[in-house]
Amino acid sequence: MRLYFLGALIFLLSLTAIGGAQERRKIRISNATLSYSALPLVAAREWKLFQEQGLDVEIILMRSAAAAAALVSGDLDYQSGIGPASISATLSGVESRALWSSTSHITYWLMAKPQYKSVQELKQKKIGVSGLGGTSHVAMTVALEKAVCP
Repeated sequence: MRLYFLGALIFLLSLTAIGGAQERRKIRISNATLSYSALPLVAAREWKLFQEQGLDVEIILMRSAAAAAALVSGDLDYQSGIGPASISATLSGVESRALWSSTSHITYWLMAKPQYKSVQELKQKKIGVSGLGGTSHVAMTVALEKAVCP
């Protein structure tokens, strides 16, 4: 009888393990934009790297400020990228979980009309930027300050 019970228990545990292996853990990750800086996240999803690890990843386009609130409420698992909004949230006591990737290449470009040959020529000109207050805005401001006012 004990042998029969032990055999049945092993059989049930193996079914649970098989069923568990097929089950994927759902992960919700926010990203502010699907730009060049989001490439590692999108590539990992498309190349099924998350799936190989048993993860079902949903990438949600969401402003960084909204992502902090979604992390607190539990509607979001991770925030991709660490910028001014996520740093402000962390400094104000919000517990954050973020994905971060790095590259040895510049991920921002400054484009201008062909008549402008240097960054210094843009002094006192109007410049458009996406994501006011975001990482691209802060990066542009710092780069322009260094180039125009060394």
